[in-house]
Amino acid sequence: MNAILQANELLGAELTRLLPRILTQASRDPNSATAGSFDRDWWHYRIRDFSSAILQQAAWTVLLAAELPAFAGDREALTRLAAAGARFWNARAVRFGAFEEYYPWERGYPVAAFSARAVLKLVEAGVVPADDVRAGVAVVAEQLLRRFEPEAANQQVAGLAALALIRQFFPECVPAAELATQAERTLALQHAEGWYMEYGGPDLAYLSVTLDALWDLADVTGESRYRESAARALRFLHTQVAALGASAGMGNARNTDYVLPYGLARFLRDGAGEEQRMAAFLFTTLYGRLDAADHFLHAIDDRYLCHYVGHSLVRAWSLVRQLDAAALPAPAVPSPGERLLAGAGQVVRLGGADEPSALLALRKGGVFSARLGEQRCADFGWIVRRGGTQFVTHWWGGDWTWKQGADGSWLVAGHLVPHSETISSPAKHLALRAASFLLGDKMAPWLKSVLIFKKRQSPLSFERQIVFSGRRIVVRDEIRGLRPGQEILSAPRASKRHVSSADSFHREDLSLAHGVRVERAARREGAAFRAETIYSF
Repeated sequence: MNAILQANELLGAELTRLLPRILTQASRDPNSATAGSFDRDWWHYRIRDFSSAILQQAAWTVLLAAELPAFAGDREALTRLAAAGARFWNARAVRFGAFEEYYPWERGYPVAAFSARAVLKLVEAGVVPADDVRAGVAVVAEQLLRRFEPEAANQQVAGLAALALIRQFFPECVPAAELATQAERTLALQHAEGWYMEYGGPDLAYLSVTLDALWDLADVTGESRYRESAARALRFLHTQVAALGASAGMGNARNTDYVLPYGLARFLRDGAGEEQRMAAFLFTTLYGRLDAADHFLHAIDDRYLCHYVGHSLVRAWSLVRQLDAAALPAPAVPSPGERLLAGAGQVVRLGGADEPSALLALRKGGVFSARLGEQRCADFGWIVRRGGTQFVTHWWGGDWTWKQGADGSWLVAGHLVPHSETISSPAKHLALRAASFLLGDKMAPWLKSVLIFKKRQSPLSFERQIVFSGRRIVVRDEIRGLRPGQEILSAPRASKRHVSSADSFHREDLSLAHGVRVERAARREGAAFRAETIYSF
């Protein structure tokens, strides 16, 4: 069987297993006041005091999943549940403080963007009449038009797609001139290397979310610029995935591990020449081993299955199964070599059959993952700890400097970032609810500054040299400015920079080396610490 169709067959089987999990999240009793909510923590467990509206995207997933052969006889029931989800969304959208994702009265941008896009797709499919969601659409249009999300471009592109869909059904809600202005600003968030800005750099998972939305924009507007932007994103994905045979993981700005398939599937059907071949490589590489226990899809939690993951999976499977096997292209396998992506702050190294391939994140203190066949290793730097404060080298930021040495090695320098954990408590949640009632969406920038962005640096300096030499990777590290009592620890995979969709289980959480010999010599002399680590494949 063709490798693309074989991967898609695996995806279809996995979706058949996943759909019951998604349906379990829904309030399925048509006689309940909560009917159509997909937030099980709210309507069933009652451990949340609001229904997270971003989960209403699962109504779209449920409708699409009616194509699965195992559920072919349930299309009518699934359509009713999808319609209930859209009507529930509308009822919540007109409440004070909508739209809510993480806390009441949030008025969050991503929840407005993603949930509205899904509901308008249900209107487009004829599941609910446009008038049934008119009131909620008016609220979301006002919020999306007056706000802009430059730090997380996937949210902004999804918001633009939602606005384009709103204009299709409710043109009075989205003036053409305002949509055009938003489009120009949104497309400007794409770097020349093909990635879109995500908290200071590229992130493959979120780029794949953006890719899905770009295809929706191309479909709704008929404008070629969205397809052209998608093609640039595809090329960047192709370069990155080639290094590890998977997502960039901790080489990403936002620490994610997955790549969604719908945008790739669209290039399989609607791409031309090299685009199709790159999409074939990505789809087969990322989904061709879906039956492996450590595949990223098995680690995605129920919340994100109800978020943008679910509908991307079903849309891709549905599209690929309709393709003509004879017309499917051969994958475009990248050639060996090393490439610096200066804008992304990454080195992509393709080693071929005899040398390891690697992805090196220069803007993250020189962390890297590498592989050669089934042999894999990763290095996430160091932690200096004293009391409740940790100082980490593994932190995405704009303050790292780097250069390539005359011997081809890479040198990274900067300062460790201080970090103290923020632990949830009743008092903190009470304060959050009081503040959100008064401030609404004005809370988001402050919360991001606490949980995600840190501009502070410590006096501790860090230098790292990475040498790729045949089947060996040699890492030489130096930390200066240490004080008595500070403990030095080899960093695990986990990143201290909080991202909600990250932190899915990964094999690197259990062990950083598989089939690779690791030799380390380290010493501390006063205020300085030096270590040399050799990874042998």
